Amino acid sequence: MKSRLPLLFTLNSAILALALLGACSNSQMECVEDPGENAGILAVDSVKVPVISVDSLRPGMMRVAPNGVYVLLGDGRMRVKLDYDYSLGIHEVTCGEFDAVAREEDWYFVLDCAQDDLPVTNVTYYDAVLFANAYSKSLGYDTVYTYHRQLFNSSSHFVNLEGLAVRTDVDGFRLPTEAEWVMAASLSWNPWRYSWNSSNSNYEIHAPCAFPDSLGFCDLAGNVLELTNDWAGDIVDATIASSMGALAGNTLLEKVVKGGSVYQSANDMDLGGRKDVYPVQASAFSSYMGFRLAFGKIPHATWLDAGGDVALNPVTLKTFSSDIRQKMGTVHSKLAFRNDKSGNLAYVDFYGGMPGVVEIPDSVPVYHPEISPDGNKVAFCTGMEGVGGPSSVYVRSLNAAGRLVKLDVENAAIPRWYVSEYGDTSIVYVDNAGDNSNDADFFASGTWMVPFSNEQFGKPEKILVGAYHGGVSLADRYAVSGARRLRVHRNGKDEIWYGGAQACNASLSKDGNNQTLFLDFGGDVGRAFANEKYGVHERLLVVDSTGKLIHAIPAPKGYSFDHPEWVDRDNWVVTALVNAKGEHVKLVLVNVLDSSVVDLVEGEELWHPNLWVMSEVPFGDGYFDLDSAGMYWDPIYQGGLRTVGLKMRMFWDMHDSLEVIAVGSSRTESGFDPAYISKQALNFGYPGGDIWAGLYLMENYFVPHTRNLKYLIFEISYDLMNQSLNARNQTALGQASGYFYDKNHNFWKDGVPENFVRVVDANVPYTSEDSLLYVSTRGLLKKESHGWGDEPIIDRDSIMREGEYRRFMKSIDSLTAFIDSTQDKGFKIVGLIFPQSPEYANTGSYGRHGVSRSLAMKVAAYFDSLANVYPHFVLMDENKFGAHDYTDAMTNDCDHLSVAGAKQLSVRLDSLLNVISR
Repeated sequence: MKSRLPLLFTLNSAILALALLGACSNSQMECVEDPGENAGILAVDSVKVPVISVDSLRPGMMRVAPNGVYVLLGDGRMRVKLDYDYSLGIHEVTCGEFDAVAREEDWYFVLDCAQDDLPVTNVTYYDAVLFANAYSKSLGYDTVYTYHRQLFNSSSHFVNLEGLAVRTDVDGFRLPTEAEWVMAASLSWNPWRYSWNSSNSNYEIHAPCAFPDSLGFCDLAGNVLELTNDWAGDIVDATIASSMGALAGNTLLEKVVKGGSVYQSANDMDLGGRKDVYPVQASAFSSYMGFRLAFGKIPHATWLDAGGDVALNPVTLKTFSSDIRQKMGTVHSKLAFRNDKSGNLAYVDFYGGMPGVVEIPDSVPVYHPEISPDGNKVAFCTGMEGVGGPSSVYVRSLNAAGRLVKLDVENAAIPRWYVSEYGDTSIVYVDNAGDNSNDADFFASGTWMVPFSNEQFGKPEKILVGAYHGGVSLADRYAVSGARRLRVHRNGKDEIWYGGAQACNASLSKDGNNQTLFLDFGGDVGRAFANEKYGVHERLLVVDSTGKLIHAIPAPKGYSFDHPEWVDRDNWVVTALVNAKGEHVKLVLVNVLDSSVVDLVEGEELWHPNLWVMSEVPFGDGYFDLDSAGMYWDPIYQGGLRTVGLKMRMFWDMHDSLEVIAVGSSRTESGFDPAYISKQALNFGYPGGDIWAGLYLMENYFVPHTRNLKYLIFEISYDLMNQSLNARNQTALGQASGYFYDKNHNFWKDGVPENFVRVVDANVPYTSEDSLLYVSTRGLLKKESHGWGDEPIIDRDSIMREGEYRRFMKSIDSLTAFIDSTQDKGFKIVGLIFPQSPEYANTGSYGRHGVSRSLAMKVAAYFDSLANVYPHFVLMDENKFGAHDYTDAMTNDCDHLSVAGAKQLSVRLDSLLNVISR
């Protein structure tokens, strides 16, 4: 790599720099020598300070020796000790450096760079990972990152690396951890002196090292936002050694980004900052986001689980989304199990873009988890099969934020979900899961059913005498149990099968054939059927509905089975594998027809697996494609537009009752409040929304499928009307398969099929955060009041280039054509102009994203004149070129309203709707 090499810094010069610059101090971030009583207070010892020097072995890098100093992350509560040395790039990787290395790889793609010496941008986290591996190989080092399969988009950017893992014991190039980045940056943090920012950059990215800091690093503040290796997780009040961040990505698969860019002021650059304006997914890329490399092993690497605790027993994923789809027919699958080492409930969502094992710490023991039919909740008990004694049943959402709901009975164990023919959901459980070999004890117990809905249990009802915890088919009055004896209830009678020999772990199939799976102890009946001797639990045995043995599946060599359960797909079983030491080290899928085994996860003690697979949904003579129908956001290719998918679900759930729909950008999302509209309304604004996506949605979804539609509220933002039609539609509506599925079925304009909305609901699940942010407000994203700001932000030149002008005029023509085509549709259209900072009136720009004020005034006059031509159209201008009455108390920033502003605008809009409806 070509780079500027700063002078070697000695210990004394580092101390001097710290003393002169007040290094390691910031209102949000400090380096401290001791995180004890002085945590959060600047306490740099005159002897113990980080040592920075030129890395003589790796040109273009500085060597960082933390020397026992702690670094504080986020708001300063989380203290990280780096007890190892590492290297960090002097500057961000440039286009020339990236191109020179990447062109030797089979994944090489051409960068869109103006100059080779500019920092590389428009690359995803996965692009950066592959470059780091390639750079390691080019210099003879081992690669840090491993993965199972590459996934890339139409422009060759990598948007997922299935099974991505970081080898922390390898000396190679990689992205820095957040703690490493902050350690280096905090030593000479001064964005006012050492950064390209919004006041001096002209909003353009510059070649690195115009402002080297006092220690030799360049552009840690400003120029381009920098990716780190960490998944975004919560900052916790704890001291962590060698922190690697969160163990797995959150629902948005966000990465931690640092340093700020040319679009931020120096005042806004904060060492504690971890995000961009919008979430930065691992698959996202932007024109102002790049990365720099780090080098070196990370001894004693520590990850945090979903609860913010140190992950004590990390579980390794062995099967990924594409593999699950091949076996199960859909990626909509979830694995739940008990991590017996940590005592936590753990799960894997294979639908996620980068599925990983998530642990949920709870205050009660977790045994025998079973995922609900909709895949969103899990029931479990506090007692174990075969062991008598007290046990309780709980239900919780399958995420760390869900609350525990307890079934209030004296004893309950081994919960199993049950859905009636009418769609009512209940849980079947037993009041004693202990040894069932004694008739009197077994029949003194019972099998119960209790309704569960709206986060509440109903009244339990006893459905069978006897503790049949292996599964119940109420339609056939068929039930099984296995906790020493294989007991079966059928045709109204209770029987003991398998010759009364010892059996356990019974599981009734879910396909209606009433086959029973169980384990034995190498008994004579099983050996005779298998025609060979075998040991305890070394065969999965299956009997048909009459008790006839039909399968005996051998365990892989060196293992036995434990805790097997049927999967809701023909002939598949999920089970634990136990090694010769008695350790439950794997969870696997087993096919009972060909005895094939598929590894799912590996760990130290993994118990009680349950694999949920989305049920197939009828469609005509076949079934909906579960991985396409209603799939309005893709966890891999989401690109920040998951919000669109959530609002598509809201639209389909409400489409028969909606009377008002507002469509637009984030200005609509934060500025239109359905609560103040006197008719049933939906806010369909979202970040990045523009005229082309709005027209697409209105023409193909809102107009054809909202039978009671009375008003379409369409955002008109002159500074967002020069977007490219193809680029925007591809980004917003061209990646998730649901839109293509709809298009291939003519957008259901001949009628929405039965069960379609059900598929949409399943494919676009709401998290508890989604429900709070969007569903409860019918699409409004509530924002706090921060004021317009001192100076209005102008992101784009107000003088358009020729191509931009052509797109601008085409958007006006297209919107006019839409208004013309809807004259006889029976609804009215309101063109709504949201207010922006009144300070734009003192500039040559209409608003945040440019367009000259003179051009905007001409277009405003044009749209105003349309009301005279089309009686069903009206323009509502709440901006008035800055001459409006929206105060600082009503605004979030220079072009977005807060909750208070949304109220004022929506009340006015509702009055207008009532007037034009007369």
